[in-house]
Amino acid sequence: MNHQGHGLALNHPIFRTPNAVSFPTHTAPRRRNHEGYTSPLYPHGMGETYELVDFEVSPPASPNPTLVSHEGFFTDVPGFESLAEGESAKMLGSLALARQGRYFYWGYPIDPERLTEPAKDTLANVVHYMAPRRGEETTPFVCKTRRTLWVYLALNRETGYLRGIEEHFIGSVEAGSRADYVATPAGLERWLDDNLAYVFSGKDASHRGERYTTIFEVDDDAKRLGTPNAERASLEQWLALAAGDDREADAELREVARRLLARYVHPDIAPPDWDAPAAWYARWQDRIVFVESAGFWWLEDPRLAHSGRR
Repeated sequence: MNHQGHGLALNHPIFRTPNAVSFPTHTAPRRRNHEGYTSPLYPHGMGETYELVDFEVSPPASPNPTLVSHEGFFTDVPGFESLAEGESAKMLGSLALARQGRYFYWGYPIDPERLTEPAKDTLANVVHYMAPRRGEETTPFVCKTRRTLWVYLALNRETGYLRGIEEHFIGSVEAGSRADYVATPAGLERWLDDNLAYVFSGKDASHRGERYTTIFEVDDDAKRLGTPNAERASLEQWLALAAGDDREADAELREVARRLLARYVHPDIAPPDWDAPAAWYARWQDRIVFVESAGFWWLEDPRLAHSGRR
């Protein structure tokens, strides 16, 4: 990432309070690596041109660190705020300014004296904005989201990049889950179509590696039932099966459903057993969210944590 940013959320307090921030802009044609993609700040994609602003007075000697939202490091957490994107050689979605819970990411590590005047005002506003948020809940990062696997295909389409398909994918997916994988762009596309909805990670040591810190696995139980693990309808189906509400479901399917509940309902909110799933859901249904980067869990919404529990 260079010294610039774009897509600023100018209505956010970090650009308004206590300093009213005004950045001079430079109009640039949309870059090829932006085409066909969306991001938190460009939910409908980028137009033919976009406006760049300078955060640093000159380009850095080496690229600034880049967090890339399309790889899903933490942007799936409820309450996450993407506030500016960085000018990056990667596709749309490189974060420059962002917040999750009590943490703020400022992607311009240059000495503050070498920030532009609007950037200095923004930094002061960030300090003001974050001061009362010191005690906010922050969802721990456990693993990358499954979108990382999709990125290998997207980068190939954009630049012809094959290493992600031929090497990184293989290192990032446990062997049993890629037995039928063919290391070509078409092979990855087929694998994603068949399996991505059932991918998970973060549960135990088998999902962590030295080079590839997140190792993904395909959930055969969820795939057998046709229940993508991130969907609330899937959770409700598992609860119904676990309770025996479906008279046609046999004992084996009830056991599958209970395994899935144990796998995806966070221990902090899970009951000691699943003998009364309807009662559990009545208590928690309005308070839970599915967060991949926290370990592929249904967990308590961090914005509601510890408040108003019944």
